[in-house]
Amino acid sequence: MAFEILTVDQVIQRLKGRKYKYTQVHHTWEPSHSDFNGKNHLQLQEAMRNYHVNTRGWDDIGQHVTLMPDGLFVTGRPFNETPAGIAGYNEGAFMTEMLGNFDIGHDVLEGAQLNSMLKLQHYLVTACGAQIMFHREHASKTCPGTSINRDEFVRQAINYNPLHPTLVAAAHTEQPSSSTSSPHLLQLGDNGPDVKKLQQYLLKAGERLPKYGADGDFGNETEAAVRSFQAKHGLAVDGIVGPKTKAKLEAAASTPNRPYPGHMIKKGSTDTNNIKLIQARVGVAADGIFGPKTEAAVKAFQRSHGLGADGIVGPKTWDAMF
Repeated sequence: MAFEILTVDQVIQRLKGRKYKYTQVHHTWEPSHSDFNGKNHLQLQEAMRNYHVNTRGWDDIGQHVTLMPDGLFVTGRPFNETPAGIAGYNEGAFMTEMLGNFDIGHDVLEGAQLNSMLKLQHYLVTACGAQIMFHREHASKTCPGTSINRDEFVRQAINYNPLHPTLVAAAHTEQPSSSTSSPHLLQLGDNGPDVKKLQQYLLKAGERLPKYGADGDFGNETEAAVRSFQAKHGLAVDGIVGPKTKAKLEAAASTPNRPYPGHMIKKGSTDTNNIKLIQARVGVAADGIFGPKTEAAVKAFQRSHGLGADGIVGPKTWDAMF
């Protein structure tokens, strides 16, 4: 099958009507920006396919699309076929490779390449039902690069604004390299008052500890609850409570319970005060106007909490938020 060069809008057009569980985000590492001359889109893609087929032994190139530094995509594996991206998470996934080495000190994700990536991810999340997944979440790699902060990337993709496509380039460091000795981490096998406080926060945040409750022992049940919380809040899912997980957990646990207002809140609603609360909860500007961006963010929240993603805040969605 011949490769094609497409704009982001053309890729989105071909995605219409498709549904995915995950949208996998990768970088090529090699080739990098220095290998791109503005005219060799197809040659670079063909070289990657040759490597995947003739060296790795795959039946085709691994990714569905490759995003070049100029913001254009090159098609790869057919969109209806399972990619070869992240072991255990390929079924139902759409895979994008960004050409470049985005580890700190190397290429920078910016300009047209960043804008196309955020726009594509926004569509995959809001229209295709996908959850953004970095390769490094489920493999001992830095992919898609240590300069790309996952939380910021997800936030900007969900709230995509074509006028201001900027990404804070900073390492995602949930845990330091000497994690086993750090006093700021809580993980499987720990015990004591700090673990008990953690468990109390988990319960207040709506997680379940049905067998042991807040007993002060960080066992498998607590680890599962931590992983569940991390998955729902866009954190690296490692079951370890570092500074980022702790901060999000404390914020979630301190959110006051608010009774359901008794009416659904949706696009076009005029309940300004409650709309602002919802906007603050889903991470969009709290202007009190329930427009398309708020609706998209509510849908993303609903998907992350296992709810029907209709963009309407009814009793179940309200309870999950507050």
